[in-house]
Amino acid sequence: MPFAIYLIKVTPGKEKEIKEKLLNEINFDEVHVVTGPFDVIGKIHIPLTRRALIGLKEELERIENIIAVKYLEARD
Repeated sequence: MPFAIYLIKVTPGKEKEIKEKLLNEINFDEVHVVTGPFDVIGKIHIPLTRRALIGLKEELERIENIIAVKYLEARD
């Protein structure tokens, strides 16, 4: 099944808050707080269309304390 991985940069100290929001409000399948250039990595099963991927990216960018979002397309 197709899925997308979203790499998210957040306001320092807000990683756990964003993790909970992604899991509970946006229904991501998995979310992990990580170290490196991005703070949170989330996996979500989503139709791999350009419109769906960009639409979710734009939705995430509107969330308070999210600074930047990138995504990768993937398949199981």
